Amino acid sequence: MLFVVVINPQVSLAQSDNPISLLADTINMDQANGLLSATGNVQVFFENAVLSATSIVYDSRNGLITAQGPLSITDATGTVILADFAELSSDLKRGLVQGAKLLLADQLQLAATEYERTEGRFDTFSNVVASSCQVCPSRPVPVWQIRARQVIRDDEQKQIHFRSATIEVFGLPVFYLPYMRIPDPSISRASGFLSPVILSSEYFGDGIKLPYYLILGDHADATITPTLNFTGATVIDAEYRQRFANGGFETFGAIAINDEFGEFGRGFLTIDGSFEILNEVSLDFSATILSDDGFMRQYNYDDTDRVVSELTASKYQSNSYFSVAGAIIHSLRDDEDNDTIPFVFPEINYRGYHTDPLLGGKLGYEISSVGLQRDIGEDYMRVGIGADYTVPINLPLGLRASGLLNLDADVYRVWNSTDFANTPLLSVHPSIGADIRWPLSKSTQSARHIFEPVVQLLYTADPAFNDLVPNEDSQQVEFDETNLFELNRFPGHDVTETGFRANIGATYTIYDNDGWALGLSGGLVIRSEPSDLFGEDTLLGGSRSDILGAVSFEFAPNYNVIGRFLFDDDFDFKRSETQFSTSFGKWDVDGTFVYLAADTLALASDERSEAAVDAQYRVADNWALDFDWTRDLLENRNVSAGLGLTYGNECIEVGLSLSRSFTSSNNVVPSTDINLTVQLAGFGGSTSNDWPTAQCAY
Repeated sequence: MLFVVVINPQVSLAQSDNPISLLADTINMDQANGLLSATGNVQVFFENAVLSATSIVYDSRNGLITAQGPLSITDATGTVILADFAELSSDLKRGLVQGAKLLLADQLQLAATEYERTEGRFDTFSNVVASSCQVCPSRPVPVWQIRARQVIRDDEQKQIHFRSATIEVFGLPVFYLPYMRIPDPSISRASGFLSPVILSSEYFGDGIKLPYYLILGDHADATITPTLNFTGATVIDAEYRQRFANGGFETFGAIAINDEFGEFGRGFLTIDGSFEILNEVSLDFSATILSDDGFMRQYNYDDTDRVVSELTASKYQSNSYFSVAGAIIHSLRDDEDNDTIPFVFPEINYRGYHTDPLLGGKLGYEISSVGLQRDIGEDYMRVGIGADYTVPINLPLGLRASGLLNLDADVYRVWNSTDFANTPLLSVHPSIGADIRWPLSKSTQSARHIFEPVVQLLYTADPAFNDLVPNEDSQQVEFDETNLFELNRFPGHDVTETGFRANIGATYTIYDNDGWALGLSGGLVIRSEPSDLFGEDTLLGGSRSDILGAVSFEFAPNYNVIGRFLFDDDFDFKRSETQFSTSFGKWDVDGTFVYLAADTLALASDERSEAAVDAQYRVADNWALDFDWTRDLLENRNVSAGLGLTYGNECIEVGLSLSRSFTSSNNVVPSTDINLTVQLAGFGGSTSNDWPTAQCAY
């Protein structure tokens, strides 16, 4: 028998559908007593479980395996048990282990004097210390640990139950619970409490947010978060999420049990969802209900100044798009009357195109309509059609050109107006145009250079029979490199650029072999005569627009700068925006600088200038300092500021933040908020950053 083991040291210990297999340096059989002993690099395999030990004795009559350590048991979930001695059933599903250490999902570690496995499901530990922190001989006390008289792990329900548990931080007891339950770290979803947030604010007062996550099935869950206060307001918020085969939705809301004035009932409710219905039609919806205009901003739920509730049905195909939508807009601004803000319904858009096989051009066509209804002010309906045809033109020397024909026609009806008659109004605008561009490229030993000048000539007629129509969708105009070559820079249908004009621009880009890239672009609009649509002092006013430009520099992955600007003939800036992102050494910095001159086209009656910086400095390997700041440069006052300090390692992340809002309105006053958050890895949570593991110094 020994000869057989030496040739093939793998023998079957059971005759069944799932036999136990054994590998060892030496195996001896005592057939008279039904004993098998193995020594040296012993491994026992049963289904997906593996026992590794120094030596074992298998009692076939009683179905027991006695193993001498150091030994380890690894199951199908990756759970690893280390021990000094074990007495196990032959299927490794029952047994008693002494001096056990358990590692769950490479995170949570449990050490116990004794461990017992029963029913192939329950792991019972006695006199337990649990932690996910690295423990070193030079630092034997972890950042946090749980001491418990008994811990029971339910392998089927994936829950861990602690009895008589004391939570210690740096070896000091800080909290005692007679019973505590946490999810097994090997699962991604489990009902239970999430990490709390300790806070202090002008409205909440001093308190703690204690979120509870509740699984309501394979495709639904909810999170309920009460804010328990020592002083100030008591607020409860809740989120519900549901998924179906064809889509899903989620709702979120909050209600004040008592607000800062001790009143009940203030709050809000939102719902967002998307479903695929009928024949690949997408139905998207969102809605918000508010008790008042100030609640969401006061309690840091949202800082938006307009709330939009909308419903949209849309369908995308390879050569067409169709949508029907409706919207209700509620303003939270002090200077806007919601009775004058329209309800939008219906808004219909259809766009399609076909390719011309003869000339290779593209024929596009569209139908659109929109209706607006107000409590106070004009009611409005527009129905429009449009068609356009673009054809490429081949030219020598690498020149590229195209021709354009376009026609837009809209019919309007206006009610409750003192400026427009209650009769149909007609607006028709035919356009013709062409553009030519010359892309040039040159490569050297160190870089590649690309230069492309573009000239676009357009003419749009404004026939004498056109009626004066209301302007509902084109009150604000932007002008930058993204719409320099647009037929109409007004965002909607109600106003159309007319007359003869030339859009002129160029781009120049360098791609260096060292990894950096520099891009430059610029342009302007020249008109045959000034347009009545643009004031003389606006960005597009006069016979020549302001000059636009853009600069971008990228040196991946550490540096990225984008600058956009507009200036007039005297090189005075009308608009400037710079965004930068840098990462060097221990610093990560993002910033924005914006300057906007007063411009009626952009609905900016006053000059504005603002700077914002968001930075993080890694003070040490496990410490990070965060800073954000926004300042109004013209008023010379701060808008908001925040400071945060975070400590993190492989088992814990602790964040302390201080934020201050300096702005005020009729509904919101300046406020200061302080938050303290704690995330414990392997203990119902995980850290949000890749913090380095604490290093052991031996």
